[in-house]
Amino acid sequence: MRFLIIDDDETVHMYLSKLLSPYARCEAVFNGSDAIELYKKAYEEEDPFDTVFMDILMPEMDGHEATKKLRDLEKELKVDGPDEFKLVMITSLKDTKNVSQAFFKGYASCYIVKPFSKVQVMNELRENNIL
Repeated sequence: MRFLIIDDDETVHMYLSKLLSPYARCEAVFNGSDAIELYKKAYEEEDPFDTVFMDILMPEMDGHEATKKLRDLEKELKVDGPDEFKLVMITSLKDTKNVSQAFFKGYASCYIVKPFSKVQVMNELRENNIL
């Protein structure tokens, strides 16, 4: 398995990479633009990401916009069904608008509110068949 972590906080990269590296190869970027480039490259190299961990509050391009662009890229590349990446939102936002947008527009598998714990992350990933 291969995970892509998109967050503008390096401590989140380090924490999730350490936590998840026994289960998947983890790569991390700081913004949506880099995520889109890396996702496309991974697809072209026939080594796509299985799961994307997406923060919402990021400079340049927020997580909702980045998610939309990644989902549009999937359509463009004709990636569908079981080959679509699973989306895990990782954010400090817990209001109805952002949660709804993540699930209904981004097709999120789960939504984890920061600060999160190892137990919380692992439980969410197991309950949603990501691990």
